[in-house]
Amino acid sequence: MALDENALIRAVTAAHPAPAGVLGIGDDCCVWTPRGPTCLSVDAIAEGRHFTADADPRLVGRKAAAAALSDLAAMGAVPVGAAVAISCPARWDAGAVMAGLGAELMRHGCPLLGGDTTGADSLVVSVTVWGEGDPAAGGRLLRRSGAGPGDLLVVSGPLGGSLRSGRHLTPEPRLAEGRWLARHGFVHALMDLSDGLAADAPKLATASACGCLLLPEQVPVHPDVPDFSDTITAALCDGEDYELLAAVEASQWPTLQLAWPFAHPLAVVGWLLPEPGAWMEDRHQRRVPLAMRGYEHR
Repeated sequence: MALDENALIRAVTAAHPAPAGVLGIGDDCCVWTPRGPTCLSVDAIAEGRHFTADADPRLVGRKAAAAALSDLAAMGAVPVGAAVAISCPARWDAGAVMAGLGAELMRHGCPLLGGDTTGADSLVVSVTVWGEGDPAAGGRLLRRSGAGPGDLLVVSGPLGGSLRSGRHLTPEPRLAEGRWLARHGFVHALMDLSDGLAADAPKLATASACGCLLLPEQVPVHPDVPDFSDTITAALCDGEDYELLAAVEASQWPTLQLAWPFAHPLAVVGWLLPEPGAWMEDRHQRRVPLAMRGYEHR
């Protein structure tokens, strides 16, 4: 059955009324009044790259929303709104995709305010989200830059096994954790882990004009990683974990660790170096080049 755009728009509009004072779905643009600096991100997922043709359409929608919201978490931002573009072939249930997407946005208090629909040969869902700094953090938005040599690299939870287990379809954007980290001035930089620690830690280091040294033996491994596999490589390279990676002033690590109020404990997985380059500590505690590449959406 061909995509009935008008019926889909009517259903989405009924499910997502605009908040008071905001112009939402139904006009050419949505309209809202920012309270201060606003961060904006767009994230797209595509059939055959981020999910398979037999995936549950509701979970595809959830993944699309959660992956986009994770970018706001990586800034320590509060979600303010979202707009969605869906290109959907007849073999996919567009209503189910949008239901899963909308439920995930609502779960995190992010109103759906606009978007676009069209037919296509394969399913692509693109989600634009915007957020603002948390008033409890003085409106501070964290960036990948801002860290310095000697800062510890800290992750918010265990890594690895997301694709093998199917957890990549139900990511959990760490919005509360990001806002909490933004309230602490000794947290200097932040990003989310979508491509694996081995790929993403060097990105943060480069943005902060540093190098990095990873400590593979200290990386927390997710229970989804089978015991018979190379658990360290999985934790460093599997990707699609959507945990947070923070650069923290080393002297404040005990304070941060003790004050952390969330279920998964923070873990130190490396630190930043004054010289450029990506390194790791081997089993003999020698510094060697980081040969692992992380996950790539080919």
